[in-house]
Amino acid sequence: MIINDVLIVGNYNVGNFGDDLLLQSCLQNLHTKNVKVLSPNNSDFTTYPAGFRSVFNLKRYLSPVIAISRSRNVLFGGGGIFNSDNFYSFLIWIPILITSIVLRKNIYLFGHSFSSKPGYLLTFLLNKVNWITCRDIRSLSFLESAGLNNTSLNKDLALELKFEPIKKSIQKYLLVNYRTYKNINLDVIKKLDYKLQQKAKDLNLSILYCAFDYELDSQIFKDLDHKYILAKDLEDFLPHIKYFACMRLHACLYSLKNNIHGVALSYASKVKGLLETYDFENIVDLQESNLDLNNLDFNDKLINFNLVSDNPWNIINY
Repeated sequence: MIINDVLIVGNYNVGNFGDDLLLQSCLQNLHTKNVKVLSPNNSDFTTYPAGFRSVFNLKRYLSPVIAISRSRNVLFGGGGIFNSDNFYSFLIWIPILITSIVLRKNIYLFGHSFSSKPGYLLTFLLNKVNWITCRDIRSLSFLESAGLNNTSLNKDLALELKFEPIKKSIQKYLLVNYRTYKNINLDVIKKLDYKLQQKAKDLNLSILYCAFDYELDSQIFKDLDHKYILAKDLEDFLPHIKYFACMRLHACLYSLKNNIHGVALSYASKVKGLLETYDFENIVDLQESNLDLNNLDFNDKLINFNLVSDNPWNIINY
């Protein structure tokens, strides 16, 4: 039986540009190793049932067990998948974590965020993990407050990717990305969109709407009756983007990594928490009760990503 060096686990290949950047980073850092991928779709192995149809698919029950049993190490590769704000995420990923523990594998969580102090069960499980890296100070404090000491502060995995320098050309766009989340519904986004259209006009820019989740974000732009592009096609537009105003975390990080200035529209604590870790202050917290959108500020503050170190890939036990 072939034993893989690392099984990479995450929410990949489901049309989310940010999550796919995380996978790309894992593959880049593990390029000399024998790796397999476990994710919801289009991977070497698929997750446990997640959705009504998959409940009746026997392969969805066997595939994770086979994948984990054939791997020396299990790496949960980045993101906010253990998210107390979204109980559904626990139903998908905790069974994989439990299976990895039962099968006595080396387990690593690299580049993760946590939206609250973990409860008793999750704390118990996380104590069984070899090492956890948090991508923001707030997440690290949540784990430390739960008594976990197998943790450190390290980069979001996408920030470890190397991007080619952009040759700036005529800058004519304001890059905009939206998503819905809890109380941030289409009505809220419409008000935000009106303000951003006014701001773009003041800046003498056109708005470039971009879907970083190819299904969910696209539906928003369709509902708004806006033309838009997909994030996979964004590279050709980068030389012409002056500013960004984005909600999705990796839309903000991708822009800042490409030296584009702008404002982060924080829909959840993980966005604000990560950017504040790098002393980036140009953040609009969309969860504030007294939210004021009249003073959106597009300053020239960028991020020094070297403030936080890369993930400790060398500690994985091959």
